[in-house]
Amino acid sequence: MPKKIQFAPSQAKWQLSSTQSVLVLVGLQNLRMMAGIQESDLMTHLIQISNKAKALDIPMVDLYGDDLMQGMQQLGEYASTHPQLIFAGQITPMLKQILPHLHSVTEQICVIDDAILLPNQEQHMQWIDHLSAQGLHHMNSYSLTRLWNLSAPAEYILSTRGILLAIAEQLDIDALEIDPEADLRQYGLDSVAIVSLVGVWRANGANVRYEDIYAQTSLQQLIRFVQDSVD
Repeated sequence: MPKKIQFAPSQAKWQLSSTQSVLVLVGLQNLRMMAGIQESDLMTHLIQISNKAKALDIPMVDLYGDDLMQGMQQLGEYASTHPQLIFAGQITPMLKQILPHLHSVTEQICVIDDAILLPNQEQHMQWIDHLSAQGLHHMNSYSLTRLWNLSAPAEYILSTRGILLAIAEQLDIDALEIDPEADLRQYGLDSVAIVSLVGVWRANGANVRYEDIYAQTSLQQLIRFVQDSVD
């Protein structure tokens, strides 16, 4: 994936929303098999946006996984209620053929330009320019996760499920792996993660501080404290 490319601003006129989005991951099986891909910026961005989608309960579809037809059917079902299709992964000739058909169903298509793989930098830039000329969105993974955070419903962010998944996102583990009574620091919940969580929860109406969160050692205690702090 090319690095530090400056793309022209997206010309699309619609605003991303977490409640309207479907994250479409393309060709993950092939990507994972590529030499050196695990340490790449591309894979880092894919993991970040996937974790954020899980944390905000955003539907995800894996195209070109075990069953392409099943993936397309699943995407069609989601698209009827979530019109914003967010694409990341390996950009294949087949995907380029499918996109115009999807565009006829919804104009709200976005490509995450630092989380896609094309054969070389020139093709990468040409394809993004082509999408922009058609009025499709493109943005980087940082902007995507920021807009998803800002548009997520406060009642979900501060729900038991929302708090649990936000913590799991910071720990980069499955939510079911967290013992609700264990010390969260043993899972790696550090000061950087706490600062991030405090920012999200305060923005959604929780009256919490860094010191308060640090003092709540278990998941069970933390969920109760955050929810009790809401004005």
